[in-house]
Amino acid sequence: MLLFIGVTSRDQQHQHQHQHHEEKPSLQSSDWTTTTTTQARGIGRQRRIFLITEGHRSKETCDKYRNCFNRFLNSIRIHDLDVLLDLGREAIQELVIKYVISMRDNPEKRYARSTVNTDVAAILYFFDNNDIELNRHKIRRYYPSDESTAYNEDRPYTMEEIQRILSLGCNDLRSKAIVLLLASSGIRIGALPSLQIGDLTKTTFKNFNVYKIQVYARSKNERYYTFCTSECYKAISDYLKYRERCGEELKDRSPLFRRQFNKENPFEINSPRPMGKPAFTILLNEGLKRSGAKTKEAMRSHAFRKGFKSICEQKGMKSLHVEMLMGHNVGLASNYYRPPESDLLEDYMIHAADSLTIDPTFRLQKHVAKLETERTQEIDRLKTELAKLREENQESVTTIYEHNTKLYERDNDIAELKSAVAFLSDKVNAAIVANEPSSKVIFNQKGIPAIKIPASMRNTVTAPFAKITEENQESDTTTGT
Repeated sequence: MLLFIGVTSRDQQHQHQHQHHEEKPSLQSSDWTTTTTTQARGIGRQRRIFLITEGHRSKETCDKYRNCFNRFLNSIRIHDLDVLLDLGREAIQELVIKYVISMRDNPEKRYARSTVNTDVAAILYFFDNNDIELNRHKIRRYYPSDESTAYNEDRPYTMEEIQRILSLGCNDLRSKAIVLLLASSGIRIGALPSLQIGDLTKTTFKNFNVYKIQVYARSKNERYYTFCTSECYKAISDYLKYRERCGEELKDRSPLFRRQFNKENPFEINSPRPMGKPAFTILLNEGLKRSGAKTKEAMRSHAFRKGFKSICEQKGMKSLHVEMLMGHNVGLASNYYRPPESDLLEDYMIHAADSLTIDPTFRLQKHVAKLETERTQEIDRLKTELAKLREENQESVTTIYEHNTKLYERDNDIAELKSAVAFLSDKVNAAIVANEPSSKVIFNQKGIPAIKIPASMRNTVTAPFAKITEENQESDTTTGT
């Protein structure tokens, strides 16, 4: 009986190429063959074998699974994948269980439960891809006991420890920029190798320069963005300026962190090679050892990420914003809640950025700059209020001037009226004296006759002056108001 599983034209080409020999696929070969042709019980059979390196979205996961599966094959001493798959489900499961027991009871090295689980995950991944489903629950019964505290009691680095790492463990601009980026952005160490210069965008918040960082920028499903502090911005800028001074032409597709190079070789300078994850791990491990900050209580690189989340949550950032800046899956919230970049930046800068700044001198400079900004804003506010008061005063001066003008005009009217009154008084006195020479009318300051006059002429003389006095009083009342 012939069995065809996922046969393609490429498989047929491989079959034609290998029809004169029966070379089996082996993990020892650098170029794995995914299609094999064998003879089983005298019957030709063609089968498509899905390898451990297929179907991964992450190169790091692919490399990790390949190493774990190679360790399993070395243990069972079977490197022919076709032979391994022909053993059948029960025999394969027995081999996996024996492998787990050998790791659990290894007298030379005691494997943690998490390490065994990672190896088994790689093994199950291969057999699942090739339609052989093993009993996971049965296999897990033989795991070592979970005595590790790595996932329960591990802690982030303290500020003092990170300061020691920067001062004693970082011996160049590159390592300092890496440590500050891990501490202030919450980025995974596995995302650093793929970062390019074009993934960083300079942005400003209240006169503070920071970087917006696109993480996994070339991955459609995993990409997200986060921010770094002004301290980290300066460290990265200093590192990039150093590369420019050495003669490198910085491009958007240049790696953000490159391998060390010969400064005397122009070709090597302008052919930057990105650092791999092992290089980042070694660099960080050496820095921890030199600074004395290496401890079992803190996971080597994950402690930075854990510290980022802890500080952001404790200082009052929205939990959903923290998860988004860490690239975590927020479930259905991502479909309905999509805050603008400015909101995330404001939340990060107001609540967390100051506490994520490591150097106390830089933090003090930042505080001084903040005070200067507040002082400038206060001066601007006072200038605005002063201009407003001046405008209001100008309006008051104009009003007073208008009132004074009216009073001046009224004074002129009163003076003219007094002249008329004096003229009239002279005429009245002349008339009285002509009729009765002994009865001369004398007027007081208010224009009222000060002496008794004949009753026959009283109304004729006093009525006009009483009317004038009443009008003057009304004028004085209006002016006072």
